[in-house]
Amino acid sequence: MTKETVLARSIRLIFAGSMALGVQAAWAQDQAAAEQPMARVEITGSSIKRIAAEASLPVQTFNQKDIQRSGVTSVTDFIQQLPVMQGFTVAADSVGGNGGGITTASIHDVGSAYTLVLLNGRRIAPATSGTTIDVNSIPLSAVERIEVLTDGASALYGADAIAGVVNFILKKGAAPLTVDARITKPQHPGAKGKSYSISKGFGDLETDGYSLYLSASHQEEERMKAAQRDFAKTGIIDFRDPKSGQMLEFFNGSSRSIPPNVSVKYKNAAGSSKTVAINPYLKINGKCPAAHVDLGDGRCYFDYTTSIEISPEIKRDGVYANGEIKLGDTGFKAFATAAYNDAHVYATIAPYPAEFTLARSSPLFAKYVQPYLTAEQLSGFSSATVAYRLQDLGGRAYDYASQTTHVVAGIDGSAMGWDINSALTWSKNHSPQNYLGGFPLADKFDAALAAGTIDPFPYALGQMPPAMIDALKKTQYTGNYNTVDILMKGADVRASRSLFDLPAGSAQLGIGADWRTTSYAQRGNPAVSNAEILFDDPQPAFDFSRKNAGAYGELLVPVLKNLEVTGSLRYDSISKITDAVKNASVGHDQSATTYKISARYQPSKTWLLRAAYGTGFKAASMSQIGQPLSDFGVTGGSYVCPLNAANGLAGNPLAQYCPDGKGQLEAFQGGNPDLGPEKSKQWTIGTVFEPTANFSAKFDLWQVAIRNAVSNVSEGLITSNPNKYLSLYTTKYKASTGQKTLAIIFMPINIGQQENRGLDYDLLFKAKVDNVRLTNRLAGTWLLKSRYTTPGTSDQWETSLGQFGSNDAVSFRHVLHASSTAEYGNWTHTLGANFRSGYKDKHYTAEDCSVTVGDANGDCADVQLDVPHYYTFDWQTQYRLMKNLSITGGIQNLADKKPPLTLRNTGSHQLGYDPRYASAVGRTFYLSAQYQF
Repeated sequence: MTKETVLARSIRLIFAGSMALGVQAAWAQDQAAAEQPMARVEITGSSIKRIAAEASLPVQTFNQKDIQRSGVTSVTDFIQQLPVMQGFTVAADSVGGNGGGITTASIHDVGSAYTLVLLNGRRIAPATSGTTIDVNSIPLSAVERIEVLTDGASALYGADAIAGVVNFILKKGAAPLTVDARITKPQHPGAKGKSYSISKGFGDLETDGYSLYLSASHQEEERMKAAQRDFAKTGIIDFRDPKSGQMLEFFNGSSRSIPPNVSVKYKNAAGSSKTVAINPYLKINGKCPAAHVDLGDGRCYFDYTTSIEISPEIKRDGVYANGEIKLGDTGFKAFATAAYNDAHVYATIAPYPAEFTLARSSPLFAKYVQPYLTAEQLSGFSSATVAYRLQDLGGRAYDYASQTTHVVAGIDGSAMGWDINSALTWSKNHSPQNYLGGFPLADKFDAALAAGTIDPFPYALGQMPPAMIDALKKTQYTGNYNTVDILMKGADVRASRSLFDLPAGSAQLGIGADWRTTSYAQRGNPAVSNAEILFDDPQPAFDFSRKNAGAYGELLVPVLKNLEVTGSLRYDSISKITDAVKNASVGHDQSATTYKISARYQPSKTWLLRAAYGTGFKAASMSQIGQPLSDFGVTGGSYVCPLNAANGLAGNPLAQYCPDGKGQLEAFQGGNPDLGPEKSKQWTIGTVFEPTANFSAKFDLWQVAIRNAVSNVSEGLITSNPNKYLSLYTTKYKASTGQKTLAIIFMPINIGQQENRGLDYDLLFKAKVDNVRLTNRLAGTWLLKSRYTTPGTSDQWETSLGQFGSNDAVSFRHVLHASSTAEYGNWTHTLGANFRSGYKDKHYTAEDCSVTVGDANGDCADVQLDVPHYYTFDWQTQYRLMKNLSITGGIQNLADKKPPLTLRNTGSHQLGYDPRYASAVGRTFYLSAQYQF
């Protein structure tokens, strides 16, 4: 067995410490522990078994104590607070955004699709048609440690490890019966939480020949409504321009109102097509109802933000088992892992935005529309479309459910000088999307409207008679809408050994191969998949599958006593997609050879240098390649029709389908069978310096460059550059109105290039004052470069670094965490500080007219806010009452810091702040206890 050197032990302590979040390094072990033999293990980023401290790649390791001291309740919360993470999907994205109930990890702002997530070093079923993993599906109570490799690793793990790897190592072996419980309560209403877990480990593999570990957990988090936070309760935002001092008003509303607007199309005396907008309530009462704005075009615009949630309700249940058994005297053991997680994200967004046609013969037309039309408009009448928000039906309530099952069985051991590990994996993600309320069926709604049991025109919110509300509620559909099933089956084998001896040590070889097939199927409920829901569109079914195979080799050579070089090479083959619905193949076979070279140089006992250079490869997801064009609802933002005279497109054939006034545009999404592979190059240069046992500093400079990157053109680009993206405009037929309307298409393309460069750092200082042990840490990521080419180009560069970019996102220049822990006897106190740098907000021009001057004239304004730095402080105290009982209490966001104001209006439906970058919860108290029997 290899003895752990002093420097190796020092580096191990640095790796085992936290890079963020108040997670603290465990206090140095006794000196005697340094002399104990260290087992050789496989660490993230290498296939060769070795002592973890010998690794030359930047791996951050977080143990159970680190996770506990962070004060989080889920894997998502822990991972997304690390400074190296940017560009991930948050839970709040499920509120009208593209979250779909999942949360993700994204290293260095490269993207979730480029960050590989592993469970015990192996892949799990993704949450999408690509390889993106829902980290919600991993039970925090079962996690032993988390390893984050912040360098590309495609040459070992294959496609999609371009940005790095997050490896969750789960618990195993003998352990006492342990019960954990926690409650969380914000100072302000909403978002209360509680969690429980129980675990027990049986047997010792060495002495008993077997081991078994079992755990179960439950977590709940209460929803939070926009109305419960002043800064998020409305889309009508009054603010003072810090540059001009003027009072300004921002409004992002919907033309689907309560009571409804009516758009009447007619031909004038000259035969030209015209449209007039009428809101009968406005005509009768002389003003729009509450929560609406009159923009002077005849309509009332609904402030939908008043009715949404800003954080969904979450429930998770998980069970986990790990077993190992010796296989006699063969030198091998058999192992098996099984995990099951049942998660539900309950999200409610604004009430249903319905549109339907009102016939001229309808009594409602005669009563509410005809009196406000001129003789010319009546004689040239073509159609009347009602835009209605079904507020009295309640918000659209979703249950994004996910049941994940993961089973691995294999063997591990040594034979003929080889360390061998091989396993079979079966992993499934079953994700039904259920409608809990707020969705009217077209036939029932139309029948009730014709029968007069529903009259939407004269009643503002809260004024509709109870009998009519009952009739409205009888039209709604509740139940399953569609279901996604993802199944991954795989096999892998890997082995490593000493290959030959050199004067500086033994050369090590690692080899391996893996194969997997992944299927992705989405099927709508036949009861509602053919536009049975009012204003809905048919939902096409698709059933895709493809195969992946790869083989790799890795060689570590000790060139000098203090210098080792590692090289790895991998070949990947990814098949074209099999479309089971169409019984056809889509796309093309793809393959690539990737490599990586790394070096570790130790010029002295207190100083370590390391560097790596490699290439990466990634195929587009199955949906990006093969998904048929399908309904995608409406845009997040509201827009004046881009196909207008100002853009020189008034004569375009599609311009006749422009919606009237300012509103959300209809949207489609679909695949692109001509997508090519994405390729990358990445490098890191780093150093670890530890002049004394009480101080260490770690710095890693890194860069990732991607070409042929696949991405959708954002709605902001499509609407602001209609001439450039005219091919992404089309029409959508609405069965409820019998008319076509303008729509945009979100279609992936190989947009060109992306480059990210930055510096990760970690400074640790320890001291002992009397009997108090102090640990101070400063860790963060400094993003030096973050740019991408404009979609459809290969050389027109843009950036979101320090600003809201055309990709509707921000890349933060600085994300960091500082913490200080004091340990005294049975007490442990931790103070943490979190920081995210400021940025320039979304720019609104006077032509947009989204911002107006707050005076009688209401002139359109040109404005771009400077969003300030955002920082919060956390506190935690832990007291060990006895050997087997500990109590922990803490406060997150000590100063009750509110999120900074932003005028972002794309993506999820929250307004007034950006839920991706700042929490709306506010000051939060928590209390937890752990008891071991």
